[in-house]
Amino acid sequence: MGRTDERPDASERTELYRRLPLVEADRWWLDLARASPDGRVLELGAGTGRLTAAFVEAGLEVTAVERDPAMLEVLRERVGHTATVVGRDATDLPPMAPFGLVVLPTSLLNELPDADARHAVLASAATRCRPDGRVALHVLGPWWLVRIPVRSTGRLHPADGSPTVDVAVAAEEFEAWTGRRRAILSYRFADGTTLRDRLDAAVVTGGELELATSAAGLVIEARYGANPPDDSPDEGPAWHLVCRPHER
Repeated sequence: MGRTDERPDASERTELYRRLPLVEADRWWLDLARASPDGRVLELGAGTGRLTAAFVEAGLEVTAVERDPAMLEVLRERVGHTATVVGRDATDLPPMAPFGLVVLPTSLLNELPDADARHAVLASAATRCRPDGRVALHVLGPWWLVRIPVRSTGRLHPADGSPTVDVAVAAEEFEAWTGRRRAILSYRFADGTTLRDRLDAAVVTGGELELATSAAGLVIEARYGANPPDDSPDEGPAWHLVCRPHER
């Protein structure tokens, strides 16, 4: 099949991320953050601050990193001076004290162009994690990505009980040569607004994650499915991983 609908522009994508709610699975990130040995969290790829604001509300000291100018503007408006906001690439950070928890949410690794870029981000995360801290990340399930139907639907259930958000996926053929899946995701909110995002995700296998985390100085301590801390089959839509630094 040919390419899907025209790519959503930056303003539409930013507005979508601004409106997306916290869901039940996000409680896992908050539980990890509360267990941070120093109460500090470094969030790489913070977007418009959906999780950042939740970390702040939980009483944590947060540094949020985002490089996209449009999302960065919304992030700054959302958290104000309650968090430290850094407008830079995750691999080009200023000097900072190591953190008890470093998080890479919202499939950041999948969005990067290649394995070298994924390794660079993981290495950056590892060097900014305390010896007794943890690095946590979200990765799209590789077999789920490969097998996404041409047309499918789903639903987001906000953690606060507000109305659900319907999601429709229009996928392109999987590109085996590049190992990437592309699709248009349409989110319909309760007020009738529909906003779109373009998925352009690399398939990141468990084998690659083992090699990349080890090369970055990390050991995978635990892996969960789409709704941590529950286990999930390898073919599930998402993986959540917790890593610890190698003994130093």
